Amino acid sequence: MFFCDDKNKLLEIAINEIENHGFHHAKVNDTLLGDHTEHVLCLYYTDDSRKDELAERNKQEYGVKYRYWKSDSDTLKGKYSKEFLDKLPEDERKHFTTQKKLIEFKDGKGKLILRQKSKEKQD
Repeated sequence: MFFCDDKNKLLEIAINEIENHGFHHAKVNDTLLGDHTEHVLCLYYTDDSRKDELAERNKQEYGVKYRYWKSDSDTLKGKYSKEFLDKLPEDERKHFTTQKKLIEFKDGKGKLILRQKSKEKQD
């Protein structure tokens, strides 16, 4: 995960990592919560085996805050650091800690055309 006030810099990092370093998925938040000033880039690979490589590339090329690896599965399950959650008002904290699921839409050939998160239904 990379953090920076400049959303465009994070988008450039994502594009570079996907096009030149074999990462397969990335996301950057569009809106900031409360008084937060930093956007976050989540860059995904099959596991955390490349986290040190990313840390080094960040030192050499990007120069933004970097906090190693978190799986998309953990994000969907609402797993966030205590440090992050403690900075949020209660209503925003609930948004992040509510488990979500992915809904995927594919075209007739099976190619993914849209992936969207939605909250799990509470029974």
